[in-house]
Amino acid sequence: MIPILQVDAFSERPFGGNPAAVVLDAQRLSDRQMQAIAAEMRVAGTAFVSPASGPGVDWRLRWFTPTREIAYSGHTTLAAVHALTEAGRLRDDHVVFETQSGRLGASVVVGAARRLIWLEPRVPTLHPFPGPLTPLREALGLATAAGWAAPVTTPDHDLLVPVAGLESLRALTPAMTALGQVATHAGLRGVCLVSRETVDQGSATHCRFFAPHFGIPEDIVTGSVHSSIALWLLEAGLLHPDGALAAFTAEQGDGLGRPGRLRVELQVHNGTVTRVRVGGAAVTVLAGSIAVPGA
Repeated sequence: MIPILQVDAFSERPFGGNPAAVVLDAQRLSDRQMQAIAAEMRVAGTAFVSPASGPGVDWRLRWFTPTREIAYSGHTTLAAVHALTEAGRLRDDHVVFETQSGRLGASVVVGAARRLIWLEPRVPTLHPFPGPLTPLREALGLATAAGWAAPVTTPDHDLLVPVAGLESLRALTPAMTALGQVATHAGLRGVCLVSRETVDQGSATHCRFFAPHFGIPEDIVTGSVHSSIALWLLEAGLLHPDGALAAFTAEQGDGLGRPGRLRVELQVHNGTVTRVRVGGAAVTVLAGSIAVPGA
């Protein structure tokens, strides 16, 4: 048996936000065993933390969905940082992970009322979506994309699609098998539908994210996609920096009964984005042990 935690990410209260599993002592697990544990947990992301193998990094971090390993998961990273913090395993308020896609930093800011964890991914580069949208829209049940921004793809091969508002988002009933097939054919990890109409007055975006071919019919709160959403809004002229900082609150998960809230920041210098951060709170909801699968 090995210790395992379940953490609700991008939420200040239990049973909100996106649940992720965290194994802090994963160094003796094989790839097959990690995948088996992730499949057993049946949450969108399971984090496996082990000692770093080189200088300049604190820990090695890997992410698995129920069906495969992925290159980056934001909410799962947030859960891992939270778990390391609670276990007293962080040397200071900043941590650098060694991952399959390079180094990834995160910071912990402790305030009077809550702990905020900031993810520090690379500044993304967005590209126009080269394929036809019609098969995707049909699989999603989306009549038409809104015109306030052009659909783009992210470094994680997610497609960002603008929608007219919350009513359009709530009405979506994707045909998951068809969506998974179309997304696979298009080389996409997931499809993210974004509305500028929000539940809370102070928020800037509300979204839904689908990746059925990765074992995630609908993700509850997708931390990894929000750095790209921020740049997308900025490039469309819809996000305006206050001095050197452009910041907003994003929403996701409300329609699934697990509202999540993310803080997103872009640092801008002479018109160029020099840093992106995605922040949120997390709370542990389960701590126990899990059997080690057969090798």
